[in-house]
Amino acid sequence: MYCYHHPDRDAIGACVACSQAVCPECKVEYAGKVYCNPCIEKMASGGSVPATAVTTGNTSGMGSKAPVPPGLGDWNWGGFLLTWIWGIGHNVWWSFLVFVPYLGAMVMPWVLAFKGNEWAWQSRRWESVEHFKRVQRSWMLWGLWISIAVTLIVTVILLFAAGLIVWAIQRSGVKWD
Repeated sequence: MYCYHHPDRDAIGACVACSQAVCPECKVEYAGKVYCNPCIEKMASGGSVPATAVTTGNTSGMGSKAPVPPGLGDWNWGGFLLTWIWGIGHNVWWSFLVFVPYLGAMVMPWVLAFKGNEWAWQSRRWESVEHFKRVQRSWMLWGLWISIAVTLIVTVILLFAAGLIVWAIQRSGVKWD
């Protein structure tokens, strides 16, 4: 028997609510019984089980009360560098506060850097912690490359503008004595 979510993995049990086969990654234990993530999510959203009571299994995508596994890291470069773009990709809608004049652009990148991993884990379903870390690393690399590219483009534009200004001054014949 294979896991309903991961057909390439052997199942270790079945959900008591829906009878779907689950692998160790999809298995969630609560009150001594085995559940799949979708069923435990339904139970948590309906209030019949507190999401914080779920201590084993993959709790990603289970909302703001879902426990976050240790070892996800404290800093999220993707959230810091790409803010609202990263937020769209992770269903973290708080990232749009970056568009609040003055405060948003100065504060939200830092908030997303510190809270990004937690919010991304709770807002979207991930295959595993390793999968989560791989995706966050990709976002970090994209953020770094885009930041470097934008910095280079702005530098070239500023140097070109400065050169035009110097050329215009020299051509006008103005003396700077």
